[in-house]
Amino acid sequence: MTPRLVILDVLSVAADIALTSPMLARSGEIMGFKSGSMRVATSRLATDGLIESPRRGEWHLAKTGTWINEQSRWTRLEELVKSWQKDWWVASTQLVSRSNRSDWRSHENALWHRGFVEARRDYFVRPANLNLSFPQLLNELGALGMANESLVFHATDLSVMPEKQLWGTSIRNDLFQALAREIEVLISSTPTDGNTEREACRHFLRVGRKAVWALNTDPLLPEEWDGPEDRHYLLSLMPRFIASGKKLWFEQLGVA
Repeated sequence: MTPRLVILDVLSVAADIALTSPMLARSGEIMGFKSGSMRVATSRLATDGLIESPRRGEWHLAKTGTWINEQSRWTRLEELVKSWQKDWWVASTQLVSRSNRSDWRSHENALWHRGFVEARRDYFVRPANLNLSFPQLLNELGALGMANESLVFHATDLSVMPEKQLWGTSIRNDLFQALAREIEVLISSTPTDGNTEREACRHFLRVGRKAVWALNTDPLLPEEWDGPEDRHYLLSLMPRFIASGKKLWFEQLGVA
């Protein structure tokens, strides 16, 4: 967790309610950061266009942008998939240089965020079951940071079939189950004093970030490959979890 992530996460919870600079500083204090670090992070987020100030000294998340769209992706997961017709999307990256590690990581992360795995060197693939047209897929990958030199194909047959375990579905399902257990405990617990409430705030934010990350990065594979029950159950807990965390955080920040 960093001051930047604290601000983004707290403003995500606040939704349409703008929070003041002192409230953001207080949220940083709860998470163990100094007010100076929070001011610097606020300024940089504003410069990057991730947060906006509707009135002097107040902040909310920007309404549009790649980060905003990715952050809220988990709220519409069921709309993002369609039945699989046994076809594939393939990205060939032989022309993409790996010499600059930072650029390569950005490129690789873009593919990973849309569920592509590297079946063989420079050969990334995923089932074509996302509810996207081919041009929409290319636009999303480009916005996420895929290198321009990539060659992307829509294929009906593959000479080399990827192994399903490359997507790590059992590991991800174990993560969904573990997060669901943590969330159930948080929802059912009742803090009794100021120190316990602050610790609960910290726990809510950390678990919430892990849950949103896990859901947002789910490759959304065909249901016939691996049942989505664990993901569905975690999703079913999220509204109550967010409502409980929001109430606790607003009490700590003095939001009416």
